[in-house]
Amino acid sequence: MLRYAGVKTEDLANVKASLEGLTLKQVLIAVAMLAASIAIVRVVTMLVGRALKRTKLDESVHRLIKTILRFLLYFVALLVIASYLGVDVTALVALLSVLTLAVSLSVQNALSNVAGGLMVMGTKPFKKGDYVSIDGMTGVVDEITMVYTRLHTVDNRSVLIPNSKVSSATVENYSSYPKRRLDLTVSASYDADPERVMQALRSAIECCEPLKGEEICVAIEDFGDSAIAYHLHFWIPSARVISTRFELRTHIWEAFRNSGIEMTYPHLNVHVKND
Repeated sequence: MLRYAGVKTEDLANVKASLEGLTLKQVLIAVAMLAASIAIVRVVTMLVGRALKRTKLDESVHRLIKTILRFLLYFVALLVIASYLGVDVTALVALLSVLTLAVSLSVQNALSNVAGGLMVMGTKPFKKGDYVSIDGMTGVVDEITMVYTRLHTVDNRSVLIPNSKVSSATVENYSSYPKRRLDLTVSASYDADPERVMQALRSAIECCEPLKGEEICVAIEDFGDSAIAYHLHFWIPSARVISTRFELRTHIWEAFRNSGIEMTYPHLNVHVKND
């Protein structure tokens, strides 16, 4: 017995024979059943949509749920109408399953992105407007869909990242908390008094408006080959980290210059002894 993609030729012949033997009355009743099914599907989808709006699920998840529900309801309606018309439902199910498999294989990459989108929306590692880093790509989340996540980078680029990659990547969300800790390391010459260097660093921090009133830490971090490394850390509003980092470096340079403190760089001193 021949098969086409897993469907028996005999089953296909039975379906064809059933459709050829239809009467006008059966066709009209089937059309009426189809119209009623469409109306029922719309009502059920509308009720489910209203129920979903009362949940905390993302709008794109709402659309996916309603699409799947609509497909299932139309599939059931098709089986009911086919059964009334005398079509072998088993053969029809087998045929539709083969078609579904063929479609799923052809769009498996898109389906993996949809699965990733469901994972992202379920775990909610970020939301629209958050400043994030996804697998090394940094920017503000512009849009989260079922297939991709759109980032708006600081240099004004729009980047689309497939959700299959987002769900498996390391995600850093810089907007999760209202404040972040900013750490800086500054080097100064061994010739400069450490207390004078730390005082200059404190005065530079006080010149930054976002840091006024914040608890700060200034301390010696390490003794290098050419300079002493000073460590600074303090808490700052998450939205102002980048601008404050740039501003603070400028103030540190000015404070060191005004205090006569040398910012050294790696160098080698060679001492020559004459015999």
